[in-house]
Amino acid sequence: MKIKLYRSATVGFDFGKFKILQDPWLVDGEYYGSWSHYPSFNLKKNIDEINGYNCIYISHIHPDHCSDLTMKQIDKKIPIYIHKYHSKFLKAKLERMGFKVIELENGKRYQVSSGIYLTIFAADNCNPELCYKFMGCADLNAKGESQQIDSLAVINDDKNTLVNVNDCPFDLAKSTFDNIHQEFDKIDVLLTGYQNASPYPQCFDNLNEIEKIEVGNEISKNCLNKALSFIENLKPKYFLPFAGTYVLSGSLAHLNKTRCVTTIDEAYDFLSKNKNFSLPIKINPDSVFCLDSGEVNKKYQKFDPSDYHKYIDSVLKNEILTYEKDPMPNFNQIYELCQTAYPKYLEKKIINNIKLKTDIYIQCMNRYIKIPKDYKENLNIYEINQIDKNSKFVIYRTDPRLLRLLLKGPRYAHWNNAEIGSHINFFRSPDIFEREVYSSMCFFHC
Repeated sequence: MKIKLYRSATVGFDFGKFKILQDPWLVDGEYYGSWSHYPSFNLKKNIDEINGYNCIYISHIHPDHCSDLTMKQIDKKIPIYIHKYHSKFLKAKLERMGFKVIELENGKRYQVSSGIYLTIFAADNCNPELCYKFMGCADLNAKGESQQIDSLAVINDDKNTLVNVNDCPFDLAKSTFDNIHQEFDKIDVLLTGYQNASPYPQCFDNLNEIEKIEVGNEISKNCLNKALSFIENLKPKYFLPFAGTYVLSGSLAHLNKTRCVTTIDEAYDFLSKNKNFSLPIKINPDSVFCLDSGEVNKKYQKFDPSDYHKYIDSVLKNEILTYEKDPMPNFNQIYELCQTAYPKYLEKKIINNIKLKTDIYIQCMNRYIKIPKDYKENLNIYEINQIDKNSKFVIYRTDPRLLRLLLKGPRYAHWNNAEIGSHINFFRSPDIFEREVYSSMCFFHC
């Protein structure tokens, strides 16, 4: 087996006569223009190589794992394997592009070619009670299909077994470990994330720059410890830290300095010191690791911070975010969309058992649209001095052009993608994470 690292979570597995590509994101500009690669990748120049894969596994719908800009350029004859999710958004999206999509049952081994197998597990192992406990929302009556967004995969032949945990939260994914250990005698390679891809802390206005850097450093440590937990539990011969590697572009490029991102070299050092029984695969983008020989085809080059910052300043700062080309809406247009979205939002909260402790405000043109935590309250407009500073609240602030798209619905823009893309600024009081606030906002659209 040979493993090629392209960018972020995009990895190719070569079994000799059969090749599997995972999570294609090879074109800059996902998440409404804010996510770019360093170094960049020329898909047009390398399209024949990408189209030479026999199948594609896509772990979940996020654009850095299922990139519209990338998938539109890939040969539609290549079959795609995904988990059989409760929601069919990923399947429908790929089918609209013209791909043949094959849904795999949770934890069932599937032969993709002679002697080569793919097993996909939902992050929550299709347990809605576990999903509800972790996320704070779930349809507890839905059985046998995951309501989680993430999946992990086991790829194996008669010689080697590879586990890719993608973006799966450890506390959910550990529910699959017994299944994996029972079915597979050993794990040869583990692919695990090691970075943070959320808007916290860089987008939170209740933190100053020093606090953002301090919080960011703490989050970086937590991410490394999560990767370490996967290694300790699955005990692979080799591990590859990957995924979630991106640079913010355009008018959001200034946020890179407070993201406090762990470099790949820091990840290698930390994980190697703490787990001597597993060996790191030290590999740069565009390099290939051979599992039989344990060698890489190109000498590893350490991360160069000066070249990285030079690239941001000379190239990425000049990029235009997708919505910045749109006309600016007025406040009344935004409020009308909010009024249409609110009843649907309440309905979804009831279905998904969401109970909030926090009021939500959407800031638009120096006015604040309150989405109350109480089901019985109506949508209202507030001035800044009318917000009760002693109450629990979160303020959302984004470009009105993107806000209009978010309120129009997921076909135009999705709240979660806007968060991950660092397009939304938040102010929360107190600075306590309530997961249900952010999951509920995904339903606030027409």
